[in-house]
Amino acid sequence: MDDLLKLERNVRSIYARTLSLLASRYRFNLPVSDKVVPGSPRVLFLGNHSSGKSSFINYIAGADIQESGMAPTDDGFTLITYGEEKETLDGQTLVSHPELDYKDLTNLGPEFLAKLKFKTYPSENLRQLTLIDSPGVIDSASNHQLRSYDFRECVRRFAESADLVLFFFDPDKPGTTGEAISVFTRQLVGIDHKLLIVLNKVDLFGNIRDFARTYGTLCWNLSKTMPTKDAPRIYTTYLPGFATRSLAENAKPIPLEDFDISRDEVVSEIMRAPARRADNLVSGLLSQARRLSVHVKVCLEAVTAYRRLVSRLWLGFSGIVLLSAGAAWLTQEWWLNPEWSDAFNAKNWEALTAPGIALGSALVGASLFWWFLSLGLRKLRRSIGTEEGVDVFFKRAYRDELSLQKRADLYALWETIKPGVLDIMRVHGLSSLSASISSKKLLRKLESAIEKDIPALRRKMDLQPDSKSEEPEKPEEETTAQTEAHEKDSY
Repeated sequence: MDDLLKLERNVRSIYARTLSLLASRYRFNLPVSDKVVPGSPRVLFLGNHSSGKSSFINYIAGADIQESGMAPTDDGFTLITYGEEKETLDGQTLVSHPELDYKDLTNLGPEFLAKLKFKTYPSENLRQLTLIDSPGVIDSASNHQLRSYDFRECVRRFAESADLVLFFFDPDKPGTTGEAISVFTRQLVGIDHKLLIVLNKVDLFGNIRDFARTYGTLCWNLSKTMPTKDAPRIYTTYLPGFATRSLAENAKPIPLEDFDISRDEVVSEIMRAPARRADNLVSGLLSQARRLSVHVKVCLEAVTAYRRLVSRLWLGFSGIVLLSAGAAWLTQEWWLNPEWSDAFNAKNWEALTAPGIALGSALVGASLFWWFLSLGLRKLRRSIGTEEGVDVFFKRAYRDELSLQKRADLYALWETIKPGVLDIMRVHGLSSLSASISSKKLLRKLESAIEKDIPALRRKMDLQPDSKSEEPEKPEEETTAQTEAHEKDSY
């Protein structure tokens, strides 16, 4: 853990010295700041109602910490970690606790905090872990009306800070519709490296054909929501000791030995979360640095174009003023001069014609120049609030990279950043952004960190898990009453 703490300090230092100031100047929201990096490794459990999330947490902890059942048991998030005593704190107490670093959860709203819980339990398997249980996703077209808080934003926040994310499916609901689609396509974008897909409760299948049909359905649905070249691996699991009604009724249940191996692999991934945390800290820092770099470059390109137009407008306006002053002087000195008026003849007219025409032409030209620039400025102001407009600045900012090759990775990264850039343009405008020399210097420093400092952290990283990844300590043998209760609830 000493190596992990040292790595955390280095990551916080790069956030503070390189990312934070530049992010504040360009109104970029850093999901992970130097204040929320510390803490025990986190594992987030997502999935449908009754897919076995809470039961799997109980299995890891070796105790019945979370309630489980076929019906929804909770509509809030629960954080579970090690403690010398069994204790439960509500959300308001958690965010205000001086020894617990969860103040950042306050901005998720009072409705979220009202349903948030924090539990401690003296289980050795939790000593270096924080398990995050979530309410089941809702497959309803009007799911936003069924929750009192922004569930999707909460998922995004927890997923970004988690070191491992598990998404559970079960035989009854192998599809991805409604809220599940939104979670996969928006909240879980870019975290494929720490996402595990789990098809749980395989002991419910009566025969191998049912299993194959459900597995194929899940693969098909995931292929539509996760546009990757290869299909994601799906861990097929069940929990031993949880007798199910369906299994008891099956005369020829499917063999479960191979599923034991799959479950043990999932457990091993959970138990090696501390080692994952080291890699995720560096990967997360590199990801946010790249996102910030693209964000700043596009904003800087737009600001530069805006200020170039504004400076030319001022130049045109200054020219109009000077030419108008010249015309006034010429009128005063020549055309309104009594000597010229009294001695007016063809020769004098010829002498006045040339400078008059030149001055008038220059004045008209400067006025047209200023008019065209003002039209361009109005067009720029309208375009910066549209996707097509900011796409133009993105292509300008990366003209060299995009001219060499297509760079699908750069386009994909831009698509995740574009909404934030659009919000800044529409709400604050280009005049709120910096184009100073110091900002450009900070951008060069950020690019140097992406190329050198952050990869150096990865090269130095040589962390080993504090303990071998083993199957968690089994809970004590359940009493007959507990077994009967599990049979009724079917976890």
